[in-house]
Amino acid sequence: MAEGHRGLSRFAALTAAMTLALILAGGFVTTTRTGDTIPTWPQSWGEKMEVGWPVEWSHRAAAGIVAVLVTVLAIWLQRREPRRGVRIIGWAAVAAVFVQAMIGGLRIKTVAPVPVAIVHACFGQLVFCAMVSTALLVSEAWRRTPSDKTTAGARVFGINTTIVAFLQLVAGAVTRHTHAVLEVHLVGAGAVLVLVSLFVSRLMMTPLRKGGYILLAILGLQLALGVATWAIKAGGFIRSHHSPVLEIVTISAHVAVGAALLATSLGVTLMCHRGSAPAPARLEASPA
Repeated sequence: MAEGHRGLSRFAALTAAMTLALILAGGFVTTTRTGDTIPTWPQSWGEKMEVGWPVEWSHRAAAGIVAVLVTVLAIWLQRREPRRGVRIIGWAAVAAVFVQAMIGGLRIKTVAPVPVAIVHACFGQLVFCAMVSTALLVSEAWRRTPSDKTTAGARVFGINTTIVAFLQLVAGAVTRHTHAVLEVHLVGAGAVLVLVSLFVSRLMMTPLRKGGYILLAILGLQLALGVATWAIKAGGFIRSHHSPVLEIVTISAHVAVGAALLATSLGVTLMCHRGSAPAPARLEASPA
């Protein structure tokens, strides 16, 4: 890989990692209920800021950093990336980041903040997926991993797993912001468990088995965090920046690891599409 492309790959990975950090920062805001401590937007300062504002301010600062990184990445892709589709994804990510910023601002300005906050949380997952896809497409692994037709059989499992993982995050966002549909969220967790298991079982028969192991490890961590989150909330957890730090980190990490699970499923599914589908059998006329 040329030095310039290696730098692009690393920068894309950094941008994706920072986007995940942004999701974690957003989780901290929801967990500590500090989303209204800074009543102005886009300004992030003023005399009316309430106690706990550093949590929300850190979230906005992370968002600003991500916006800069994504813009730089899109320009870099435009100058160096020969594949038109990858360049389009880069600019689409820029647009998505700014739409996400507008949704965040609407969350501050609107009289119905809860529905907007749910949309903000879900759209953030799509932004993260766009960044992970970009980082994967310009990575050395994407370029060097050979196509293998055995991965074609895992594609459908990967697509279904990714879709259900996203829907599960939507249900989780609704539960976090409204304390409702917990049953739907639990059913979704079961569905993700089953689909990831099926997906990984198919990956074990392909060169992408390492991706399957990573997916299983993230799933195990997410399940552990889910149980811990339930136990913490059942113990009377109060959403406040005064709550124990370990409890705040555990609950917020459950959101971030869920995003990582979704992105990993998407990434492995994209790798599956590098394999060539088996060619249909051709019937040849028998010699007379």
